[in-house]
Amino acid sequence: MTSLKNGLYCVVVVMFIWHATLGQTASQKQENQAARQESNLMLNQPSIKTSTLDGPVDPHEYIVGPGDIFTTNLIVNPPMNLQIPVTPEGSIIIPTVGEIQVAGITLDSVKRKALQVIRKKYFMGDVVFTLTTPRVFNVTVKGFVANEGIMAVQATEHVDVVIALANDPENQNLRTMLKEFKPKEDIDARLMNNRKGSHRRIQLNHKDGTTSIADLEKFYALRRSELNPLLRDGDVIVVPKTEITRDFVGVYGAVNGEGVYEFVNGDSLSTILKIARGLTAIADSTQIEVFRVSDSGSEMQTFTLDLCKIIRGIQNDFVLQRGDRVVVREKPEVRRDDKVYIDGEVRNVGYFPITKDSTKLSDVIRQAGGFTEYVSLATSQLHRRSVSEYEIKSERLESARGGVTPEDSSYFYMETNIRLNRELVVTDFVGLFEKNDKSKDVFLRNGDYISIASRKKTVYVFGQVVNPGHILFVPGSNDEYYISKAGGFTEYARKHEVRIIKANTKQWLDPSETTIEDGDYVWVPKEPYRPFSYYMDVYSKVFGIVGTVVSLFVLVIRKP
Repeated sequence: MTSLKNGLYCVVVVMFIWHATLGQTASQKQENQAARQESNLMLNQPSIKTSTLDGPVDPHEYIVGPGDIFTTNLIVNPPMNLQIPVTPEGSIIIPTVGEIQVAGITLDSVKRKALQVIRKKYFMGDVVFTLTTPRVFNVTVKGFVANEGIMAVQATEHVDVVIALANDPENQNLRTMLKEFKPKEDIDARLMNNRKGSHRRIQLNHKDGTTSIADLEKFYALRRSELNPLLRDGDVIVVPKTEITRDFVGVYGAVNGEGVYEFVNGDSLSTILKIARGLTAIADSTQIEVFRVSDSGSEMQTFTLDLCKIIRGIQNDFVLQRGDRVVVREKPEVRRDDKVYIDGEVRNVGYFPITKDSTKLSDVIRQAGGFTEYVSLATSQLHRRSVSEYEIKSERLESARGGVTPEDSSYFYMETNIRLNRELVVTDFVGLFEKNDKSKDVFLRNGDYISIASRKKTVYVFGQVVNPGHILFVPGSNDEYYISKAGGFTEYARKHEVRIIKANTKQWLDPSETTIEDGDYVWVPKEPYRPFSYYMDVYSKVFGIVGTVVSLFVLVIRKP
């Protein structure tokens, strides 16, 4: 009989809870549907729901309100599992226990209050009372955001989530509604508002008349929850305009986020450095300088601070003022990734580390294992790239101010292009490595390129010769010898304008000015073709000048 009574009692309780939950759920659905319809009628009040959590709910911070759903497990005989919503009046109704007012108090207080009441009824067995479904409610966002209006958010959301949603430029709901009723200029202006909004002085106006301030930049730096509070039912979030040209602190140097940051009263040196993403690995935390300009703007004070002492509590944190500039110096770093590349006729080609003003050309050649038997020291070169493309452009612009001729300007442009590609370091490989003249050794710089040439054992003859190509090099032979080996001149060769192009410097020289060496080039230019009209024009000009001179001469002779 006792078992039958217990069974009937459980059935009654379950039926009561089912009807209460069903009625409450239907009521909530009607309210939510009406709220959505009302929200969709408003131009700039899109409803955005979020359900992701960034961690466990803090029971000391979470404020309970209508729509929250709790679960109660009564480990009795038989066990009971109940879902208990918070009613619109802000209470929970626990069957066989009674009604408990819970709205407006923290989750921790609600749990303690509910467990205390339940244990009075069910003093035998264990009781579990927990929040399972946070409620959804409306908040209003105003001010300098891309999307002002009403948003539906979950009670577990913080201020930063709502601000991010309000500033989302890809908010299709906002764009669609605005395109139907607003010109493009208004849409662009609203979507640009988020760039002017403050992230450090966000004001939350609560329904109970109280106000709190959210400082998101400081929250991200310090991770203190009160700087990014949970939202409450009916909160009005006001994002003020940031006056970064007036209320600012500049942070420069060895920090991970150089720039100008919005200033808020109470900011300290350690705080602003955390807001600037902290110090880099090469920062000198013992030599941080703060520059402060006087109110008149005519004087500047400099404060040198040791962040290590501030962190250890040996020295008080430095309180900043509006307009301060913080400069974090770098530690002197002598370990640099300086290296050169060597290629050609050495035992080991590739990159070789060097130290500034210490490593010489001979040191790297020794590290590379020395030369091979095919090396040509006379034509080997050391290249250096000491100017950037920006510097070359600046040089060209500055040279244009000097009133140079078009010919000089064209020549200068060509030479700077060569410099941009590479600069040749004057190096005497023969004197250094064959004659062992240490005065010819040079210090290397980062990025140098060492090209160790090969012996070609040929001289290349090209241009107006019968058979252009490589001719076996014979020491002491002149240009006539190599031209004859190439079959002699062609019909249109300019025989008296042969030039020798040096293999190492690419300089064009007259044969009388140099001795042909291994790898040099012999160039035979072509007589340019000119039509008959060209010669007639030249002759006419010459005869005209001659005629003028003769006429002047006659006049001078006849003058009495």
